[in-house]
Amino acid sequence: MTDIENDWGPFDTPFDALGGEDKVRSIVDRFYDIVDSDAPVLRAMLPKDDSVSRDKLFAYLVEWTGGPELYTPERGHPRMRMRHAPFEIGPDEIETWLRCFSQSLNENGVEGDIRDFLNTRITALAHHMQNTP
Repeated sequence: MTDIENDWGPFDTPFDALGGEDKVRSIVDRFYDIVDSDAPVLRAMLPKDDSVSRDKLFAYLVEWTGGPELYTPERGHPRMRMRHAPFEIGPDEIETWLRCFSQSLNENGVEGDIRDFLNTRITALAHHMQNTP
């Protein structure tokens, strides 16, 4: 830890503030479980076996939050808009995705500075994915 306060609290990286790979894996797995049960529109965008999707989001979030580089060496630059271009993503899909992600963060006990940081950054990223009115 560091004495300098960041937007995510007194940790070197958001990854550290979250608690590392185990916590990120838990957030991702719970997110997909919620999508499976409560978000049929999002679920329809995923392959029947969503294990690869889970692994991609896990690797992306680990790296994006300042953890080990797990995504880029395997898949290159994230180019998130391009990768999501085949899917119709409008305001309803964005809000559903954010609701599912927020519920996963709630159930994983993510709160305080790191929660505020994630809410701000993930919300901006989700809205950047919009490609339909």
